[in-house]
Amino acid sequence: YRALLLGVVVIVFSWIHNNFRIVDLPLHSVWTWIFSLLLVEFTYYWTHRALHEINILWAAHQFHHMAEDVNITTTIRDSVVDLILYDIFPLPLAMIVPPPILVVHIQFSLIYQIWLHNEVIGHLGPIEYIINTPRQHRVHHGKNPYCIDKNYGALLMIWDRIFGTYQEEKEKIVFGVVSPTPNTYDSMTLQFGYYNDVVKKFNSVDGWGNKMSALFKGPGWAPGKPRLGLIKEVPEPDPAAPKYSYDPFIPLWRKFYVLFHGTIVLVAFIQLADHPYIRYSALKGLAGIVYIVLFLTSVGALFDCRKFAPLLEIVRCVIYFPVDYYLVDSVHWAIDANEKFVLSSSLWMVRVSHILSIFFWLGYTLFNKYEKPSKPKLGLKDMEGHDSNENPSDSMFEKCLFALGILTMFISVGFLYTYNIDSCKDVTHAVIMW
Repeated sequence: YRALLLGVVVIVFSWIHNNFRIVDLPLHSVWTWIFSLLLVEFTYYWTHRALHEINILWAAHQFHHMAEDVNITTTIRDSVVDLILYDIFPLPLAMIVPPPILVVHIQFSLIYQIWLHNEVIGHLGPIEYIINTPRQHRVHHGKNPYCIDKNYGALLMIWDRIFGTYQEEKEKIVFGVVSPTPNTYDSMTLQFGYYNDVVKKFNSVDGWGNKMSALFKGPGWAPGKPRLGLIKEVPEPDPAAPKYSYDPFIPLWRKFYVLFHGTIVLVAFIQLADHPYIRYSALKGLAGIVYIVLFLTSVGALFDCRKFAPLLEIVRCVIYFPVDYYLVDSVHWAIDANEKFVLSSSLWMVRVSHILSIFFWLGYTLFNKYEKPSKPKLGLKDMEGHDSNENPSDSMFEKCLFALGILTMFISVGFLYTYNIDSCKDVTHAVIMW
């Protein structure tokens, strides 16, 4: 999705620069690059600040801040809308900065932020007066009152110091968001659930002035309060409280099952995402994206222990076969006989595993009714899983399924060994059958 979005952005940047540029900056000048860096960082600061201080934009950005650990994975925890907004705000810069320089600095800014998300690195000395560091960015992710709406910078911290949003790290920081996090692993609910809160606030206030304020003022705003709400109303989090607001018991066999199928999706993504017949076909790319979204939705249902999860997983495994044919089997591969054997064997391993998974979930649906009913989760009416404070032992049936999980792990390792990256490099030289 990022690659697809970046391709569109590059085209738009070039169109704006070719038709509406107001100045011609020399592409190979050091001063152009420095000016572009400052301009991109200035734009990022105000974009990021807007995502926090405008409620309708916070609805897109809050998914990033739901993380209750700050590590490298937090960097890529962005909602679909969030990524679009980050690419829309810099568009006017194309009237000034040459697109190649603009794209480099925007991507460098995102790459730089990878190392900012960690809880290990401490104070780095005077350099923190100029650039952003993990210690300063941890403040940005805190839900302590003193951390709210602070330290928006990406590479540079000078804009926070100039505009009064800089904050030093003080007492222990508790990460996450102030508002309750949905008790689910469903990515769609986590990404888009807050929009429902925005609609409720919009409908709950009277007068168009208040309704517009519900959309365009801060998340903490309410009638009679300042634009960003009152910091004194933000509760002080307890550092000794349980770290995770939602931590249900998930049987080990389910984790192995998801790991196995996740490995398949990951390896397929690595091999196909940059392939010419995906890159140059919008429909094939869209089919791949939709299938991945379906997979993530099914995983969320499995981890939430929702009653419809087995049926959804059966549907996903069935849908795999037309997706397989559309993306892989219908294409003629320009590879030799040995490589074709490797590809064909790997694909059939994957296909058989999906057939077995269909029967597995059919059996689970039929026989699980004899298992001892588990305590439903609080606040989720359609769940069959255990309470987050319980860690029950696996039943005999689940132990058998765990054994199946171990078997699938051996299959997945064999799959990775057989379908190794080096042998698949030549696969990218495909003869496309449109």
